[in-house]
Amino acid sequence: MGCGTGMHSIEFGRRGYEVVGIDVSEDMIDRAREKAKGMENVKFLVGDASSMELRGFDVAIAMYGVISYFTEDESLVKLLGAVRRSLVDGGLFIFDTWNILGVIEKRVYYEMPTPELRKSGSSLAIKESSWKIDLEDQIADLDISWSIVDLPRGSVEVLDHEIKLRLFAPREIRHILRSCGFSVCEIYPGYEIAPFSGSSPEMVVIAKASHEELMGWI
Repeated sequence: MGCGTGMHSIEFGRRGYEVVGIDVSEDMIDRAREKAKGMENVKFLVGDASSMELRGFDVAIAMYGVISYFTEDESLVKLLGAVRRSLVDGGLFIFDTWNILGVIEKRVYYEMPTPELRKSGSSLAIKESSWKIDLEDQIADLDISWSIVDLPRGSVEVLDHEIKLRLFAPREIRHILRSCGFSVCEIYPGYEIAPFSGSSPEMVVIAKASHEELMGWI
């Protein structure tokens, strides 16, 4: 879910898996389909993951904080219900999100504008981002600015956008998942296998779909 231009979907396809990627951005899906040309085991769909009607999958994956974009309880529960229906009993849901406990501990770092530099060919991209954290609603407002520098021409294009992200406590994410038909197998601080601690700003969650007889509400 939230597959973007298909980088991870295509890599899974190269490893022999049957993959379906979904994203709301038609432009990104067009690019993903172009990159996956000739791969019969990889398909891409344009759509809202919370409204998807897919069935029979062994694993669902949502990377790069996709879950955190669902800031309202109703939209989050709708998404998780759709994910559960897409999975077979015992199927896995793997996703990353933000741990509010770790973000608070490093609040000064997140709320201070932080520049990042990236170079591609003759272009230089400068990204600056800062957070405004609302602890009561567990929401972070991100202000992100990209300055794209064309080095040969000496021109600069500035792109600004804002993002709202939901921040979760570990116990909260366990409760929400359980109410939507999942049990949490493990939480890690990142995609490396390491013990999780409350000071980690990120959570990688591995959840298992419960048996359907326990889920009459779906």
